[in-house]
Amino acid sequence: MIHIAFAEDQVLFRKGMISLLETFENIEVSIEAENGQDLLDKIATSNQKIDIALIDINMPKLNGIETLDQLRRRFPSIKTIVLTVHEEDKFIHKLIEEGANAYLAKNATPNEVKKAIEGVYANDYYFNEKTIAVMVNYNKTKKQKGTQQGIEEITKREKEVLSLICKEYTSQEIGEKLFISESTVNGHRNNLLAKTQARNTAGLVLFAIRNNFFDIDLG
Repeated sequence: MIHIAFAEDQVLFRKGMISLLETFENIEVSIEAENGQDLLDKIATSNQKIDIALIDINMPKLNGIETLDQLRRRFPSIKTIVLTVHEEDKFIHKLIEEGANAYLAKNATPNEVKKAIEGVYANDYYFNEKTIAVMVNYNKTKKQKGTQQGIEEITKREKEVLSLICKEYTSQEIGEKLFISESTVNGHRNNLLAKTQARNTAGLVLFAIRNNFFDIDLG
């Protein structure tokens, strides 16, 4: 069971999303919050372990970016999916840089919502075609500071692991493919995070795209 904490200040949208989420198998909304501060308070006092926080970007008291930062600092094991009406390239790019595990437009289909939750839970990130295209195009048009951060220190094995991470393989699947243990895979992942200074797996994928580690087919 994937346990969700959902923060959204618009009551009608929040109730509609919760009704949708409850139709998905193996997904349960364990916390319902009306803003970021309410979300953090409820997580802190909850007896239920939360897997994913689904958060709106525009909320009173504590907005989505501020909530994202607090979640990362106080509850680092919780993965985050940001919901927003903003679809500008620079905005999507900023969300990933700030540590969001996934971005979803508020007009996303129910199927994509389900895919995003399952993808983040299994792989630590979910990027749809639009998100990948945004990052590729942003990389082409903007000179990224620190793009070369850590490249020379990355070993051949770490590059192999990173490539498979980008192809949405789980740690167990990567271990089976490379004939190494899952704990060894996670060790390589942690080394990659340290060398690239990425916040999470989504950040590692962003790093790989920036540095052209593999070809991306956008159809």
